[in-house]
Amino acid sequence: MKHLLKYLEQFKEKNIAVIGDIMLDKYVYGDVDRISPEAPVPIVRVTEEKYVPGGAANVAANISTLDGNAFLFGIIGNDSYKDILLNKLSSLKINIDGLITDIKKNTILKTRIIGLKQQLLRMDHENTDYTENRSCEKLISKVKDVPNLSAIIISDYAKGTITENLMRGIKEFSKNNGIILIIDPKPKHKSWYRDASLITPNKLESQQMSGIVIENKDNIQKAGKGMLRELNSNIIITAGSEGMYVFEKGKEPVHIPTVAKEVYDVTGAGDTVVASLSLALSCDASLSDSAVISNHAAGIKVGKVGTAPVAYEELKQSFQGNSKLPL
Repeated sequence: MKHLLKYLEQFKEKNIAVIGDIMLDKYVYGDVDRISPEAPVPIVRVTEEKYVPGGAANVAANISTLDGNAFLFGIIGNDSYKDILLNKLSSLKINIDGLITDIKKNTILKTRIIGLKQQLLRMDHENTDYTENRSCEKLISKVKDVPNLSAIIISDYAKGTITENLMRGIKEFSKNNGIILIIDPKPKHKSWYRDASLITPNKLESQQMSGIVIENKDNIQKAGKGMLRELNSNIIITAGSEGMYVFEKGKEPVHIPTVAKEVYDVTGAGDTVVASLSLALSCDASLSDSAVISNHAAGIKVGKVGTAPVAYEELKQSFQGNSKLPL
């Protein structure tokens, strides 16, 4: 595993741009010992509340905690949640010069109520109208100002930040400058992603994007190969407990089994995957080696509760044999 460790050591030299739907995740924890007399629902006696960056902001958080240099681009509202989010991002040393405040939008907030060691309810405050063209042009211009940019991640949660015009501009910029472009996709925007360096759908997204019902490995192979041809992009299908399936132009597909031993929460695992992939690929790691690295990172993430980034030392230890994760 020494050749993989050498890539990790280069992470701190890489500048990664993350463009997408920025969110603030709120977690409300409490005890549950009775049912409400007003309705058949549990009463949660709140014991703790916390806020963490979510969506594209969680991708940037993972890049930062993995020792990379994260530059975050997107839209936030002019509200109290913006201030909480900006404080969290600053504490993670994420560059926030690329954020645009839009008075017509609210800062996206996802509130999860946790009791009995499980999620009881999620509430979403969001405005999913597409971003206006002038804001898209500002975002593209700000991305172009990042020095020594190694990779661009599009974190598309279909909340309005990613538009066809924005994708067109980013694809043109990345192609003209030889910059890696990685897409964490939403099926409804499939046609916008064509010619990206890499697209990383999960199993459900792969089914929706390919039109193939995925019930076994043969279905995954057919879906992955079909998307590779149709979108002219390398594809990594993340398949939870089955690991990852790598489809690379001109090569045979590769299956990488999961390394996760215990799965507590898959929230944000896709963010961890694209963040670690971007850093590894920026260090000239092969697509398969990059997938192995991101597979380890995802294995660490799903062992944590809630939206939580993976630290550089955690990932390093997993390759040194000092954790419970097998090589």
